[in-house]
Amino acid sequence: MALGITVATILSNKTAAKSASTDIADCTAIDGGALVALGIEVLMTFNASATLGATVSVYTSSDGTNYCGVSLMDFSVAVSAGNAVRSSFNVFIGHKNYKIKVTNLDTAQSITAIYVYSEPEVLS
Repeated sequence: MALGITVATILSNKTAAKSASTDIADCTAIDGGALVALGIEVLMTFNASATLGATVSVYTSSDGTNYCGVSLMDFSVAVSAGNAVRSSFNVFIGHKNYKIKVTNLDTAQSITAIYVYSEPEVLS
């Protein structure tokens, strides 16, 4: 048996309008069945006039269809006006399915080029 990590793009080139979120339906589910650890990496580009950052939320589901209305975990991404920002974090494991949603906290500017990558570590 060996541990392995296969990086996958689970949300690709999305935009979060001002005070809005990416759609959880656009995110590919992460199968938590064989996870030993789970890392998430996000990449997003802030508008040059942006003044507030983003929240990255992790949602879970036992059936892969109905996701909890309350996030399991939330992570803050600080604004860097006019720049692409990359951030990563670890997720609590122990759930069957995971999806990610990015919420734009800025009330006047969109966040563009949002990508989310999963880094599941599994025992095979």
